[in-house]
Amino acid sequence: MRPLGAFWLAALLALPIFALAVLPPFGQRMVTLVGIYALMGLGYQLVFGQLGALNLAQGALFGVGAYAAALAAPTLGVLALPVAILAAALPAALAAGPVLRLQSHYFALATLALASIVNLVAVHAEGLTGGANGISGFALALPRGPVLLATVWICVIAGVLIYVQLFRGRLGNEARLLREAPLVAATLGIDGGRWRLGAFVLGGALAGLAGAFSAAVSGVVSPDVTGFSVMVLCLTFVVIGGSRHPMGAVVGALLAVCLPEMLRDFQGAWLLVYAAATLAIVRWVPGGLAELIDRLRGVRSPVPHTVTVPERPLPATGAQRLVLDTVVKRFGGVDALAGVSFSVGRGEIVGLIGANGSGKTTLLNVIGGLDRADGGAITLDDMHLEHLPPHAIARKGLGRTFQTLMLEGDTRSADLARAVSTGAAFLLLDEPAAGATDRERGQLVSLLHRLRDAGRGVVIVDHDIELLTRACDRLVCLDRGKVIAIGRPDEVRAAPQVRASFLGLAEAAA
Repeated sequence: MRPLGAFWLAALLALPIFALAVLPPFGQRMVTLVGIYALMGLGYQLVFGQLGALNLAQGALFGVGAYAAALAAPTLGVLALPVAILAAALPAALAAGPVLRLQSHYFALATLALASIVNLVAVHAEGLTGGANGISGFALALPRGPVLLATVWICVIAGVLIYVQLFRGRLGNEARLLREAPLVAATLGIDGGRWRLGAFVLGGALAGLAGAFSAAVSGVVSPDVTGFSVMVLCLTFVVIGGSRHPMGAVVGALLAVCLPEMLRDFQGAWLLVYAAATLAIVRWVPGGLAELIDRLRGVRSPVPHTVTVPERPLPATGAQRLVLDTVVKRFGGVDALAGVSFSVGRGEIVGLIGANGSGKTTLLNVIGGLDRADGGAITLDDMHLEHLPPHAIARKGLGRTFQTLMLEGDTRSADLARAVSTGAAFLLLDEPAAGATDRERGQLVSLLHRLRDAGRGVVIVDHDIELLTRACDRLVCLDRGKVIAIGRPDEVRAAPQVRASFLGLAEAAA
């Protein structure tokens, strides 16, 4: 993520200053609402924008903050604002356990269920929420007018600056990996669950603060504030403004507040105009209006950080030996792996060969935790890996590359560099030479030898038997999930069963 820049910083400061210096009370109220929606949208960007997860509970958490402020204000006054933050963060944290284990549309449905529960409580818990009549008579205890406007925008400006600082460096790269290639992220030791928990709770906290400010503006809190329409509005203006741009929520909130006023003469037709504008932006400016403004200003999109293969890999530390003991993996009634056993020591390169479908990539997935073994043991020294999640296995000292590139614009060199840069004692390389030129294959062999000299253990899968012969200390040949040969490259290549299975020389098996 790029720095905010003087243009956007000036815009961020100019709006509240102009409102306080020039605008009448109604105009100040509009600018305050822009800031409130921007806060809610900024929180939504953490989950939806940075992690790509469709959270449908942000509007409900906004409502929780509004109710909490209304209930606490008569007693606590301005301290009702931090109470609202905690009140919205708490249900987000409680729901995080079961909800964040879900993926894709299941996550969206679970957060929608959370929003529905909040709305039902708001409607039916009349002793607490006032039911359909809501709560009123609390606003005098909360900031109002210019003080409220200034407070809201101080929070917005601080939030945007912190957002930029957080996602400029390592955290921004991790978020991109989690969003675009979660399997790669896991094999680099990035804990996606912890990330989603933090983003969900922090996003909910910002929604709660925004809801508290909204209660101060309106002076009344009713079940409508927890309704799905608030969520739709949040999702829409974040998409319009730019779901990952640091100013996306502010630009989108500005439109969400001002556009209905500008199109008031069209009466109900303004919704049609709003929908058409949203569709046009999604179709032609998927990065949002903030990104379009940057493009028109001649500001280029930030280039994702790339990692290069080090000339001298750092010496390995940690575990000394990776051992597979009768590892089994079944898919339905098919034994993809049928009792695979071998070991790899530090400073050793083992090539994994076999025909297509023999279980090579499945074996790498099982070692790295992407697939759960159905039997057997996988250990790094005395540490069992077979029941650990992928990110925990990576942190134990196991790196991984993939046969299929998962990031847009990625290269095999970058994929390999990411795995090497982790410093993992053992590396699992899945066809790193696919599509490589002769020169690139030679460079790969040289890198493998440097990794060996640095004390790294390597398991490499590739169909280029000549490359593996040059690079590897031993070869392991799989056939329909079973080890049929293991030994020095020349010994394995000469084995009749290998020539029949892998090299396609059926007469060798006779």
